[in-house]
Order: sequence, then C-alpha cells, then structure tokens
Amino acid sequence: MTNQFLLLLSISAILGLSAWYVRRSDRRRQFVQQRLHAITVGKDDTTESTPTVALHRRIRRGSPGVFHLPRSFAAFAAQIDAALEATGNRLKLLHLMAVGVIAAIIVMLFTSHILYLNTTLVTLFAGLAGVAAPVALLSGAQSRYKNHFLDVFPDALDLVARGVRAGLPVNEALASAGREIADPVGSELRRALDQVQIGVPMIDALQQIADRVRAADFRFMVVALALQAKTGGSLAETLGNLSGVIRARKAIRLKARALTAEAKASALVLALLPFLIGGYLYLINRDFALTLWVDPRGRFMLGIAFLSLVTGLSSMYVIVKRALR
Repeated sequence: MTNQFLLLLSISAILGLSAWYVRRSDRRRQFVQQRLHAITVGKDDTTESTPTVALHRRIRRGSPGVFHLPRSFAAFAAQIDAALEATGNRLKLLHLMAVGVIAAIIVMLFTSHILYLNTTLVTLFAGLAGVAAPVALLSGAQSRYKNHFLDVFPDALDLVARGVRAGLPVNEALASAGREIADPVGSELRRALDQVQIGVPMIDALQQIADRVRAADFRFMVVALALQAKTGGSLAETLGNLSGVIRARKAIRLKARALTAEAKASALVLALLPFLIGGYLYLINRDFALTLWVDPRGRFMLGIAFLSLVTGLSSMYVIVKRALR
C-alpha cells in the first residue's frame, strides 16, 4: 500500500512539474510574440519577404529548446547539437550520458538500499534521475553561457553604436566589435562575419547567434538591424538604449543578489546543521547513532530526512533564482 501511494505521488508530481514547465514556456513565448508583433505591426503584405518578418516567423515557431519534442531522429539529433552549441560547446554528448548513468546508479542504490522500495519504484526513480540529471546539467550550462554573454554584450553594443555614429557601415562596426570585445561575444561576432564573407546575409548570420545564445536582448538587436536596413532610422540611438536597458537590468539583478545573500546563508546553515548534529551524536553516543545505519527502519528515516532536506533546499533555490531574474 505504501509503495502504491509513493508511485501515485511520484506520477502526480511529475505531471504537475510538466504542466508548470509547459505553462511557463507558453507565457515566455507569448511575451516574445507580443513584443515582436508590436515591432512589426503596421507592415503591409508586400513586406512578407523582408528579413524582419522572416525573423518574426522564426521566433514565433520557437527556437529549439531542451524539452522540445522532435518529430524524427534526425530532428532530435539536430536539436541535441543546437542545445550543445547553446552551452558554448563546453559540453559534449558523452558528458550528458555519463551524468545520466551516474545519477541513475546513485538513485537506484539510494532507493533500494536506503528506502527499501520495490523494483518498480526503483526502476522508475532511476529512470527519472537518468533523464533529469542531463537535462538539468544542460540547462544550467546554457544559462551560464547566456549570462556570460550578456555580461559582455552591452560593451559590444556601445562599440557598435560609436562606430555607426562615426560613419562606419554596420558590418564594419560589428567587425570592430568582434575584434575588440572579449569572448564569448567577440567569438560569436567573428563567427558571424566569417559566414558573411562566404555569402550568408548578415541578418541570417546574426540570427544563428541568437539561436545559439537564446537571449532576448540579442534578438532585439537583430530586429533593430533588420528594421534599420529596411526603413532606416537612428541605429546608434536604438543600440545605446538597448545597452542602457541591459546594464540597468544587470544592476537590478546584482542588487537582488545582495538582498538574497541572507537567505542563501540561512539555507547553507540549515543544510549543514543536520550533518553537524549527527556527527556530534556519533561522538558522544556511538551505539545510539549507529542504530540509524544498522536498523532498516533507521535507514528509511534517514532517507526520508535527506529527501526532505533536498526538497527544502531546492524550494529555497527556486525562490531565490526567481528573485534574481
């Protein structure tokens, strides 16, 4: 009866998390679509072949994400390659496979030797861990690469804006930014300019960077360049305003990080406290503490306590992470 209840609870939690992620992705997609529609609204049917509308269609379809379900094996392989490129090629497929296998083995040993669950639940949890661990690793690597990119991106925008004000063409200003700005922005711009030299349009080359980095701020720059190429306007002012917005957003994130430092310290203390108390009990009364390891019921209690600790820390991490956005 207990195993059936745990199985039902696990399935409910998985379905709930899946529904939450789908709803969150839909909201972000709708937000991007509304912004792009506000930019491209008012265009007549003759502009259907313009770079801006093509970019709008591309983003409306959505860039390949970690959880997007492909229609074929070839699409799945292309999606994996795109997801690995979004990490700056810091991860390989072998890394994801190794992490998945290690996570599955750890969860299998934990659920079978600590919680004493039946074979069905052990297999279920091990399979979930084998899938969730690579996804979490890939998502974290993509987020770190995007944040590193956005840390340097305002400097590139300022340099391009100054070049445009000085009378340089946009391509020359981007080439100058690619030479002067640190990686990963510099390397991405140089890669785009190499593609331009072999005949790829600049907007398409920049759109490939946007698909790799998956940062809305860079997509806005691509839209601004596409609009400027079609209708004209003050590109330097637009890029300067975008740079100011990115810097202001970064300042707000740093301020929020400072305000949440106390919560992080509290989480660290709460995480270390059970281990410190357990070690102290082992020193003062070794036989009493060893009962938790010798008796199966004690190991089950330790497993439940560990799961509760991980759940609490994960909840605090999610709350702090949302506050830093």
